[in-house]
Amino acid sequence: MQTPPHPRRILSALLTAALVACLLSLSWAGGSPARAAAGDGSVSDPNIVYVGRWDTSSGTAAVPHWSGAYLQTAFTGTTVKVRARDAVNFYASVDGGPDVFHAAVRGTVNLTPQPLSSGTHTLRISYRSGDTVFQGLVLDPGAHTVAPAMPSGLVEFVGDSITAGALTDRLALDSYAWKTGERLGMRHTRIARAGYCLVAQSGCTGLSSQYFRTGSTGEQNWDFSRYGASAVVVNLGTNDIGHGVSGSAFQAAYTKFLSDLRAKYPAAHLFAVQTLKKRYVTETRAAVSARNGSGDAKVHYVDTTGWLTDGTDYEDGNGHPNEAGHTRFAARLGPVIAARLGSATGVSTRAAAPGQPGDPNIKFVGRWDTRSSSTLYTPYWAGAYYRVGFTGRTVKLKQRNTIDFWARIDNGPVKFYDDVKGTVDLTPTALASGNHTLQVNYQVVAGSYRGDAVFQGLVLDSGATTFAPSAPAQVIEFVGDSITVGTTTSQNARTAYGWLIGERLGVEHTQIAQGGACLVATADGCVGLEQQFTRLNPNSPTPDWDFTRYQADAVVINLGTNDVGHGVSSTQFQSAYGSLLRKVRAAYPRAWIFALETFRGRYVPQTEAAVKAAVDGGDSRVSFVDTTGWLGSGDLTDSVHPNDQGHRVIADRLAPIIAARIGG
Repeated sequence: MQTPPHPRRILSALLTAALVACLLSLSWAGGSPARAAAGDGSVSDPNIVYVGRWDTSSGTAAVPHWSGAYLQTAFTGTTVKVRARDAVNFYASVDGGPDVFHAAVRGTVNLTPQPLSSGTHTLRISYRSGDTVFQGLVLDPGAHTVAPAMPSGLVEFVGDSITAGALTDRLALDSYAWKTGERLGMRHTRIARAGYCLVAQSGCTGLSSQYFRTGSTGEQNWDFSRYGASAVVVNLGTNDIGHGVSGSAFQAAYTKFLSDLRAKYPAAHLFAVQTLKKRYVTETRAAVSARNGSGDAKVHYVDTTGWLTDGTDYEDGNGHPNEAGHTRFAARLGPVIAARLGSATGVSTRAAAPGQPGDPNIKFVGRWDTRSSSTLYTPYWAGAYYRVGFTGRTVKLKQRNTIDFWARIDNGPVKFYDDVKGTVDLTPTALASGNHTLQVNYQVVAGSYRGDAVFQGLVLDSGATTFAPSAPAQVIEFVGDSITVGTTTSQNARTAYGWLIGERLGVEHTQIAQGGACLVATADGCVGLEQQFTRLNPNSPTPDWDFTRYQADAVVINLGTNDVGHGVSSTQFQSAYGSLLRKVRAAYPRAWIFALETFRGRYVPQTEAAVKAAVDGGDSRVSFVDTTGWLGSGDLTDSVHPNDQGHRVIADRLAPIIAARIGG
């Protein structure tokens, strides 16, 4: 007989349900507006991705700050228009075509005077100058927006007029910063303005402090939870010398600025660029050395000696490159960044044939080892998958040894491939000619199942190629044991609550979970996820996972079911849970963290106490989730593991709680 829930639990559950319902249905009278329906083209349409520092709080007008901010989306139909409040200059690129300049336009601006062919198209709008306000899109009747394919990595450039592209024809779009970001296949931002210094002096704004603001002027602090950077490139010092900044003051400010950047982007590589006019070179090097000496190995000095040539690569004698100079700058800087990031964020340091490991059009989701071998990519943990677009009528998958996997083409039915190896034909019946998508995930390699989960590439039709598929912008990570893995369900990870929630909310999803895992590593061999969370492989102490590969918007922790059977004390558990919360926060500065009560009600006071300690310590983006009464006896395969129905029940209860925090 099941023990009736305590009255406090009943009240807590009712209050939680009421709060979630309120958050999901609330129409905001101020602050952030309610999310628009996906696809309507409005300012708050979640299918429109804003890159840079945008103010979208009004719900009717999106205002970009700093230079070179842009937005991207995809849309159906044959035409698209953009609403502009007052006269504005911007560039628009449709379907990856040239950036078309629209000068001093206002009102409803037609971006497709020649209608497009029917189908799905992409759009990028980049703002240049003027009264810069985006008021939404106008689509064909019955058409809608689509979530665009966006790189997971972002590189941020910090500087003055050189970084802003001053004196070039297209300003930010001609700058080395824009060109480097495009070359690397990453999202890119520019926190730069002409005349700015590193150190604030009379007549010169100091980016060592203004960088942390929403705009290039004003005191409003930027919300760094809005996006995370994989790399930050700092190019400052050209203007400081003209404002009397001493070498010692510059060095101290640069060292502190690098430290402050690290606090905002714990996993990012930071690049301190030698200014083209070679100002404060010694001090810049010393600032980098100071950070390295403090244990920060991801700070790098970039020597630009000889990159540009006087007389041919500059617009003037004040160090401003011309368009060709910016192109050369990007050609030298791009490989420097790529060498540090490797394949972390879509960056490729080598060419790869379409469909082969290293092809940047293949999106690997989860913790994949893409560095140990250039011909074999290995997924770790549960629920890793990849997605790719391809042309032609057939596709085959090359597998080294026997493995089970699931494959899905064009959002059709999921097909299970049992004990296959070699070149596996995924299209025994040829497809129609055109563009197609493929998603593959492998059977979890754990316990008694030891399949050979490696990706060796695809075989395409002669003359066919790959393309980057549409991909969600958000990621949810689920951390747990066999319950999170989906053990005893019909399709393991695919039918587990984490996968179901990710698909329901339209986000990427990862399952950092292993059957039998504990929170605390024990002497009798229980794998402790408090330790292994930061690893590439759950069963190896090295290497560490590179958290610049992706950033999670939410992390769900479901641990404690197994610890009690391995003698973990309450004190040990609470301490380890607090440690894990800190590690998750360091890895994902902007994520909302959800600490689930285990479905068997183990270590509940300790879990709640760890969450409370985190919140009291200043981390306001951590929540305890009371799961009392979520599962009944009919929802379990045994006394512990949910069946397919049970995982659907969990998804039904948990998805709205996550959506209330991150949208979706």
